Amino acid sequence: SLSRLGGGIGTRGPGESKLETDRRHIKRRIAYLEEALREMDETRSIQRSARRSSGIPQIAIAGYTNVGKSTLLNHLTHANILSEDKLFATLDPTTRRLKLPTAGEVVLTDTVGFIQHLPHHLVEAFKSTLDEVVLADLILIILDASNPEVDHQLSVTEQILSALYAKRKAEPRPMLYVFNKCDRVEKKMLPLLTPRADTVYISAVTGEGIDTLIARIEKAVSECKKEVVFKFPNAFGGGYLNRLYKTSTVVSCDYASDGMLIRVIADEKIRSMYKEFLVEKGGN
Repeated sequence: SLSRLGGGIGTRGPGESKLETDRRHIKRRIAYLEEALREMDETRSIQRSARRSSGIPQIAIAGYTNVGKSTLLNHLTHANILSEDKLFATLDPTTRRLKLPTAGEVVLTDTVGFIQHLPHHLVEAFKSTLDEVVLADLILIILDASNPEVDHQLSVTEQILSALYAKRKAEPRPMLYVFNKCDRVEKKMLPLLTPRADTVYISAVTGEGIDTLIARIEKAVSECKKEVVFKFPNAFGGGYLNRLYKTSTVVSCDYASDGMLIRVIADEKIRSMYKEFLVEKGGN
């Protein structure tokens, strides 16, 4: 009808219907969001590369939606991450550092909650958080021990991870299964939840089992480390030593006229990063 036609500056063109105007605005909005997603992905990629080049182990917190991932990150790092009982409360990856008692620093990243049949059009929107999972050195699979559908949640999570590895042609990462909300479950029922050996039972709210979880994280991080000796030029040795204290376990440091000898227990990333200074390879 004529009532749905019109023209005006900044609104509809001459003879343009409201439906056509809406379509034009929607296309413009889609183009804007696609560009925003590309920029966000580039920013995340730069941040991720910087963290990986630091040599600090990267740990992803993954799992089905609403199982307590953000609550766990808050508890471990004393962060203040949004933690709500709703779908996709965490969309953008949140990263915090955690100082382990003996294994140095690690970086923890909270990620979007998985759901069954994640819509294809959402995969691109979640690309930055999904990449955090695929590229992590260790994945904490968080599960809701109190949920009757916990087996289903675990199955969906493992299926999504497998699909991500296949799509990005990446090797599967080491995983630790963390059953959260165990304070809501009878203790005698916990061993029946899963037959897997790499399992920890915790409550991110009460703190139960957190010490055990931290010990298991340390063990997983340490298993890929070896004792080696680096020899750095004296002029720069102090800077390298400070970095190694943050990323590795420094065993000893000896000064000589021709360089600084630092014996450390370091993972493969650190050994590769400073391979030109490597003078002695150790055992496990």
